[in-house]
Amino acid sequence: MTAVREEPGDAIRRTAREHGLVAALTALQAEVAPDALPLGPAGHALLPAGPVGSARGVLRGGRAAPRDRAAESAPRTVRLHGEVLVALRHPLPPGPDDPCDRWVLGLARLRLGLSEALLDDCVEYLSARTFGGSPLLTRQLVGDSLAEALTEHLELRGLLGPGARFTAGELTALHRAVTRADRVLLRLLGGHGFRADGPGQSAHVSELLADVYAAAPAGNEVAP
Repeated sequence: MTAVREEPGDAIRRTAREHGLVAALTALQAEVAPDALPLGPAGHALLPAGPVGSARGVLRGGRAAPRDRAAESAPRTVRLHGEVLVALRHPLPPGPDDPCDRWVLGLARLRLGLSEALLDDCVEYLSARTFGGSPLLTRQLVGDSLAEALTEHLELRGLLGPGARFTAGELTALHRAVTRADRVLLRLLGGHGFRADGPGQSAHVSELLADVYAAAPAGNEVAP
């Protein structure tokens, strides 16, 4: 049997889709920033508790520095389906930002995988429900929303393929596109999406990750 070659970055997207946010975020941190806390543009971090506890350095783009725990803000916790993520703030390493931050690019792929899983959840949830005697999946508004999210996913997969490089503004635009797709899908799930054990919780933390790491830069850069 011939092994299927996995494109760079696709493993993170697939891990997110099949195993969830925490597993994919742990794998991305081990790949891009081993033994370090990746920081957002304001010095914030949001990671699973394990990597936060063991990290000895900090990383922002291509800039690295030793971790100074005494200079960190008091950590806060975010709970997701029985897992714990930790949020904190640390001083940024000195130096200029990397034009294409590998961590923020990896997060876009990770968030795309989560959004694809959310689409899967939507199809499964709606396929078991009817309205006026007809399956919800056959209603035009539902079909249009699913098609909108799927189209967004396909466009993003094309953009985030091997060799992808983007400016900070373009990366922000990619994350906004994932968030738009998530919000379209969450409307289809209604209250089910926002239960403590529902798929909307992962979408919420996914959006938090974008807020932490992909904040809009100065200027008016356009989407890729």
